[in-house]
Amino acid sequence: PEWSAFFSGVADRIVALLRPKRVFDAGCAHGFLIEALWDRGVQAWGRDISSFAVSQARLDMRPFVSAGSITEPLGGPFDLVTCVEVLEHMTEEDTTAAIAAMAAAAPLVLFSSSPTDLDEPTHITVRPIRWWLDRFAAAGLAPMPDFDASFLTPHAYLLQRTDEPITERLLDNFAALMRMRMTVKSEESTIHALRGEIATASAALAETRATAEAARAELAAGLVCDADAVLAAAATGLACNARSRPRR
Repeated sequence: PEWSAFFSGVADRIVALLRPKRVFDAGCAHGFLIEALWDRGVQAWGRDISSFAVSQARLDMRPFVSAGSITEPLGGPFDLVTCVEVLEHMTEEDTTAAIAAMAAAAPLVLFSSSPTDLDEPTHITVRPIRWWLDRFAAAGLAPMPDFDASFLTPHAYLLQRTDEPITERLLDNFAALMRMRMTVKSEESTIHALRGEIATASAALAETRATAEAARAELAAGLVCDADAVLAAAATGLACNARSRPRR
């Protein structure tokens, strides 16, 4: 349910911002994005190296997913190819072939690959964004600076096929822009986490105050009762003393 909800949100943004009619998801895993796109009226297909993963796709989506390598031609044409956290699992040689296959299949590629996650054992090609930009540029794909793809991941971006020269300056500037976007997203996440901690602390403080007020009220009520009891006892004692005095 968590991944399904995530990719539903991604599909919403893809449909709203890019309006594709045909999409190919390179490295589709269980097909969450494919099913989300079909549910929104977008034709979508996908391929994943894991036959087990594609076997877990929703039953009505299984005709649209297949097991195989994305280094092979993807078919098409498509309006958009998506590739989400896939290429870091492949060798450098295979990533070059996969990028070429994506570039041949669609004029737009929505791409994400972690530039920092070196802890995952299956991540064998973790590279900075600038490194990937060179590989895409060699395949005729240039980054689109005006498109913010952080709804996918903080390090995601959109590339488009172009016949124009892709300059080093463009790639350097875009890589710098992405570093700034990632910094902003990281700070926003920190602020969000701090707000959550503040909200939790405020709720705990309010609960503590409520408990203290209840205890204070209980203590006050107890003191009143004790005072009444003392007064009653004193009054009883006085009455008894008065009755026990000898009459003259």
